[in-house]
Amino acid sequence: MITIFNIIRILAFAVIVPFLIGEIVRFRSNGKRSGTVDNFAYGFMFMCVLFLILAVPAIFLRASFHVLLYTWSVIVVVLCAVSLVVFLRNNRYREVSEGAAGFFNGIFADRMTLAVWCAATFIILFEACLPAVRMHIDTDDARFIAEAMEAVEKDTLLLHHAITGKYIGFVPGEQIKDVTSPYPLFIALLSRLFGLHPAITAHTVLPFLFILLSYIVFGMIGSFLTGADVKKTGLFLLFLSLINLFSFETIYASGYTLLTIIWQGRSVCAMIMLPFLWYILMGISAKERIGAADYLMMIAAALANTMLSNMGSIFAPVLIAVYAFVYLMRNRSLRTFALMCMCAVPSFVCILITRIMRLFL
Repeated sequence: MITIFNIIRILAFAVIVPFLIGEIVRFRSNGKRSGTVDNFAYGFMFMCVLFLILAVPAIFLRASFHVLLYTWSVIVVVLCAVSLVVFLRNNRYREVSEGAAGFFNGIFADRMTLAVWCAATFIILFEACLPAVRMHIDTDDARFIAEAMEAVEKDTLLLHHAITGKYIGFVPGEQIKDVTSPYPLFIALLSRLFGLHPAITAHTVLPFLFILLSYIVFGMIGSFLTGADVKKTGLFLLFLSLINLFSFETIYASGYTLLTIIWQGRSVCAMIMLPFLWYILMGISAKERIGAADYLMMIAAALANTMLSNMGSIFAPVLIAVYAFVYLMRNRSLRTFALMCMCAVPSFVCILITRIMRLFL
């Protein structure tokens, strides 16, 4: 049962924390302070990257789960405190209120725009609530939720067999790929922060949050493609939400991925972090000169995809390589092409780690 106390903790760690962290990451990456909802995507990306950086060595060192939990939490809280001080000192709240006022003024500019945004908002909220009341369970629970429960109940990291529950003492079989894609442990971390069971967190809370975050990312993409036109962005989200709502003709369709199995790492990767990487690359490819912050953002987005799924560790570098090639054809800069390709190296290192582990375990 989810209580008021749990809801407060969810709001704190799933709304306030990503917003504050995203405030720092987004501003340091592009120097812009406009676009408040962008913070949630940037903040979630950094939370994933930080967890990957801490979790991989913790698994190899056979550290306790509570050590990983407290280390990650302390770093995040410190960053949030710094962000809050900067946020208040620079009167950022005025910019947020002015930006929100401008956005709503655009929505209420005419009846058609208002109708489009009302329809899009209703469908998106309906889709977000749907998995929470009609949750989906499949065989992936046998590994993902089992690994999360091991961390919470046994205070270990991938040292028990996910199916039998037997203590192995090292990462067994199929679970090897979760060493560099420790998303199940991230579920365990969130469940502890929310004060809920891992299964409840994965099947009830995360689908609601991730569906909303997915549409935030697609809204950012729509705004970029339409030149920040409020009406066209609303139409983009409306048609996208309708397509997702009725795309259940195959288990590989985006609607099924978003509305049925969004709690799984590969779905979060496909519907949130890969589109977010695409958004970052679109912004970078439009620049005449790419700075160090842009390269760091590509590395961070690629690592966030890696943390979520082994699929992300492959597709993210491919996406970066494609955009690097496009940039090379347009700007004729071999140096920039090489540097963009190097941003995929950390993800390839993670793939290499799992391949080496398979040879010896």
